[in-house]
Amino acid sequence: MTDTTSILDLPTDPTGGGSINGNVSFTATETHNQENTNTNMGGSVALDQTTINQIVTGLQQASVSGLTQLQSRDISQNSSSITQDPEVQPNYIPPAAKKEDYIQNYEDNDVIIQNYKKQTSIHNALDETYDEIQMPLLVVILYFIFQMPIVKRYVYKYGPALFTKDGNANIYGLIFMSITFGIIYYILSKTIKHFT
Repeated sequence: MTDTTSILDLPTDPTGGGSINGNVSFTATETHNQENTNTNMGGSVALDQTTINQIVTGLQQASVSGLTQLQSRDISQNSSSITQDPEVQPNYIPPAAKKEDYIQNYEDNDVIIQNYKKQTSIHNALDETYDEIQMPLLVVILYFIFQMPIVKRYVYKYGPALFTKDGNANIYGLIFMSITFGIIYYILSKTIKHFT
């Protein structure tokens, strides 16, 4: 054990609570009494009076030498956040809660009826716009479908007498397409009215 150093031989750091010259010293003595260990099994540690006196004396010496004070870097220099907060004042009384007038805030029947009429008129205007747009939109879609080449090819395949030799519809073809257009429009409009 010549290569090791005793912990008691090491200098102590004054910033950590000790002193270099050794004014404060702590000694701990352990006694191995069998009956003390049996009675102290409850979790509390019993210290003898000399150990307590040494701890108190050490704390008093550290306090006198200024080792228990906070370093200046740990003390806040700006206390304006504390002085500007009115709730910190010892005689602070919180303001009374604003009382709400429930009678004035209650909606009147006339206001409720007016709001209902506004909503109904907006809903009716939207319905009227939809009804106005519905039929012209249906006509546009039907016209587009009847003008598609696949529809014309299908009619030419099953009704070649309705077309001329160059593939354009003759008078009978135009009458047939117009009647078919009208029948489909009538069926779709009745179906839409039935479901709305």
